[in-house]
Amino acid sequence: MNQVSSDVCIGVRQYRSNWSGVVRSAALLALFGVNAVAVQAQQVLQGVFALQGQTAQTEAHLKATPAPGNPLKQKLDFWMTEPNRAAPIKSYQTEMTKKMHVVVVSNDFKTFMHLHPTLGPDGHLVLTQVFPAKGTYLVYTDGLPNQLNHQVFRFALNVGGTSSDVRTLPPTGMGVQVGPYEVDLSSVRLRSGAMSMVDINILKDGKPATDLHPYLGSPAHAVFLNTKDLSYVHAHPMASDQMMMDMSKDPPPMPENGPSPSDMMLHLALREPGTYKLWLQFHGGTQLYVAEFTITAL
Repeated sequence: MNQVSSDVCIGVRQYRSNWSGVVRSAALLALFGVNAVAVQAQQVLQGVFALQGQTAQTEAHLKATPAPGNPLKQKLDFWMTEPNRAAPIKSYQTEMTKKMHVVVVSNDFKTFMHLHPTLGPDGHLVLTQVFPAKGTYLVYTDGLPNQLNHQVFRFALNVGGTSSDVRTLPPTGMGVQVGPYEVDLSSVRLRSGAMSMVDINILKDGKPATDLHPYLGSPAHAVFLNTKDLSYVHAHPMASDQMMMDMSKDPPPMPENGPSPSDMMLHLALREPGTYKLWLQFHGGTQLYVAEFTITAL
């Protein structure tokens, strides 16, 4: 056999050997119920601290695993660790009736979700979520691990692909309509670096709404995101009869099936100037509503 024929034979044997290895690997993956595409698409992400005006005391991690054949359905596994340690923190304080709040916003700020994972004894907080469309989502975890202050981290999660981070926020004015309700703010222009007080009024048929109920122990939930640096602020408006309470402490949770006021006051400090998106969640009748505002901090 000449040298060329010998080289061809060796190449064929190597090809067959490599292909056999691929086939065996695929067979093993199938045998153990592992989807090769899902393995490749699994993401393990490190969080970026995102709570405006505060500093990180922990590190945060997210493992996102898509369902086989459906990248929009993702199992999200969150955990926090002490700095430079691998073991998950296992204890979380209950805040607004939950161990952790997860806020998910699409990269263009058009989709908003407020979710709550389940804490396991191993310190992992897990949930399964079906996303409305492919693209990049900003996932914020908001919790109180051990006896520490609020720890908020941001993850950029690609669900079946990526999407543009171009965000166009048209002015909303001080009143927006959502479902049968009109939600009015006393101002959408706030002063940065100082405490602001914003009156919130919720109307139905032109009159103060009488069918409101607390959501997660509060009359409403307000999430602000800075469009420039994506920093996060989460605040809770209070009923007028709560205003004389100690403002350094969270009020006790309101019963979910009880009444909620239509007139509220929101105290918050936006520490950085810029444009913010506000999502105001409230429970009207039997549904959860989200009123969206564009806020300017000067």
